Amino acid sequence: MPRTLAPRPLAVALRLIALGLPLAGFATSIAAQESVDAALELPAQQVTASPAERADGPVDGYVATRSVTGTKTDTPLLEVPQSISVITADRMQDQGVQTVQDALRYVAGVRGEAFGLDTRGDWAKVRGSSPELFLDGLQQTFGFYNNIRTDPYTLERIEVLKGPSSMLYGQSPVGGLVNLVSKRPQAERKTELQAQYGNYDHKQIALDSTGPLNEDGTLLYRVVAIARDSQSQVDYVESDRLVLMPSITWRPNDDIEWTLLANVQRDDGGSTSQFLPHEGTVFGAPYGRYDTDLFVSEPGFDEYDAEQTALTSQFSWRLNETWTLRQNLRYQESEVSYQQIYGWPPVLNTDKRTLDRIYYVSKPEVDVWVSDHNAQALFDTGPIQHTLLIGADYQHAVTNERSAGGAATPLDLYDPVYGTFDPSVISLVDSPEQTVAQQGIYIQDQLKYQRWLLTLGLRKDWADNRTDGGTRQKDDAVTGRVGLTYLFDNGVAPYISYSESFQPIIGLNKANNEPFTPLEGEQWEVGVKYQPLGSRSLYTAAVFDLRELNRQMPDPANPNNTLQAGETRTRGLELEALVSVTPNWDLIATYTHLDTEVIEGAPGEVGKRLASIPENMASLWSQHQFALFGVPGFRAGAGVRYVGASWDGADDVKTPSTTLFDAMLGYRYQNWDFAVNATNLEDETYYTSCLARGDCFTGSRRTVVGTVSYSF
Repeated sequence: MPRTLAPRPLAVALRLIALGLPLAGFATSIAAQESVDAALELPAQQVTASPAERADGPVDGYVATRSVTGTKTDTPLLEVPQSISVITADRMQDQGVQTVQDALRYVAGVRGEAFGLDTRGDWAKVRGSSPELFLDGLQQTFGFYNNIRTDPYTLERIEVLKGPSSMLYGQSPVGGLVNLVSKRPQAERKTELQAQYGNYDHKQIALDSTGPLNEDGTLLYRVVAIARDSQSQVDYVESDRLVLMPSITWRPNDDIEWTLLANVQRDDGGSTSQFLPHEGTVFGAPYGRYDTDLFVSEPGFDEYDAEQTALTSQFSWRLNETWTLRQNLRYQESEVSYQQIYGWPPVLNTDKRTLDRIYYVSKPEVDVWVSDHNAQALFDTGPIQHTLLIGADYQHAVTNERSAGGAATPLDLYDPVYGTFDPSVISLVDSPEQTVAQQGIYIQDQLKYQRWLLTLGLRKDWADNRTDGGTRQKDDAVTGRVGLTYLFDNGVAPYISYSESFQPIIGLNKANNEPFTPLEGEQWEVGVKYQPLGSRSLYTAAVFDLRELNRQMPDPANPNNTLQAGETRTRGLELEALVSVTPNWDLIATYTHLDTEVIEGAPGEVGKRLASIPENMASLWSQHQFALFGVPGFRAGAGVRYVGASWDGADDVKTPSTTLFDAMLGYRYQNWDFAVNATNLEDETYYTSCLARGDCFTGSRRTVVGTVSYSF
């Protein structure tokens, strides 16, 4: 399809954006896809991406070739001058993941289980920093302990964009972001019924049904539903869930697509994080180590119950061969009841058995509006091809919270006796309402000249963080990104990039009741991506140097508070290979090396390594499909994960390294699929990290889950 040499005036697109017409979403522009093929100038038999694949859609197997997260346009992964790892739905199913942080275990540069088994959230680390969670390109989480956890069964893919990304997203932290991509209606009719049972009395049923609603296929639907009743490895802590996610897509022609997606979820449970002392975990204790099922709180009091309702609108309209307009909107409201009793300070008393405890109660409510409008133009200026993106986004989050905290009764960790704490002493206090508003405008151009790809982007943000009856903090920042890529004929794509981050922080420093200062960061990255011609394999390697200002760190005096340091540095190497060895054999291999340091801050912190960040990590996953005694349909997988030692933030306490083994066995017969997944096969007791304030976090013990699915 030919390109126009002169795009329609920019004012037309900006006027449509200002009118609030439905413009955004992640729909693929047909003209954009054909322009990518034209730019590569490769023979037809050498194109590895399936024509049916779109950047936000399903992927057959483990290897996605396109992504929308890295540029907000449908772009081949080879052309994005930044590291991106995509975890597909097939991969999540084969590895039997139960949480988002489970899905991140085999990703280079990512620590998927930074703070152990935790039912309150998905606490990963990306390049040594806590990433922001996005859902369908819009920020999902605001603050801590006030959101639900997205269930992997509702997702089509998970994309990890590594390094600063504020040029596109504004509120992205320096380490990167995790973009969760929801399942959406599909044109092919299909329904799956699923049942699971596993240890800790895990019981779950799920439904995923999609297809056309009318004869001409202009209306499509999808319904995803989950019901779970489960215990956990910690006594008295449940992990129950109800999810209903209906969606509908209107596609009257090839140029317009509008999807409405609702999500209603309720999680009922408690907290599996017990904040156990160093003594009795990584250090010896007179009475031995604690049982991993030890419950430090009180039965009947401990809870982490969360409810969330969200409605998302995604609209895309291709006006002509040049312009495509998109709009992405979401409203969500969350309500959480969090109650826990834990040891503080996390140090055994002189009898070396009992631990003093405190209680903490938090009842937050969060209302959020987020939106992203953009216009994309495809045009040429002489021999240079342009994919121009101009956009504006906005977010508005209001948090109200009632909370309380105080001294509770001690507990014998070796022979716990519950019922000594009287919850009637608790009196909730209203915290000041906090509002975080941010608006940004951005422009990006992906320029192609022969095999050279230059990505340029610039953004301006305005952030307003105010506390009712208190302080008001306004910040603004300009962030940018520049990247250069070269596409060789053989599928090799080296690149170099520079990017920046700016992140306003929702929440207060509880020590002085003041808003946090925004985080700022920058990164240089040099890497290479390789996709052998005619294959479904993808190899990536990257080295990087990133800096962060105003980094948040645990408050040694309060486990529910964080402090801000000066400047930190992380240098690293990431290697990742997704290999389709044969049509029946998939392989994932990763290696990560991270060198972290506080280079400016309090005297006791300068020169120290960042807490909970291993210097080395590696993983390997292999899965085969095979016939057994002439009967086809079998598959088997095995994985090994190595997580190196990490430190507490003061370089005093070392959390030992650990090596864990996973496995799966499956069989598919006609419409039936049977699978058994096991993680931590050796049932090793390990700790994911220990902090300078005195507590350690227990890793996940062996889990075994059987799954039966029927599709029709």
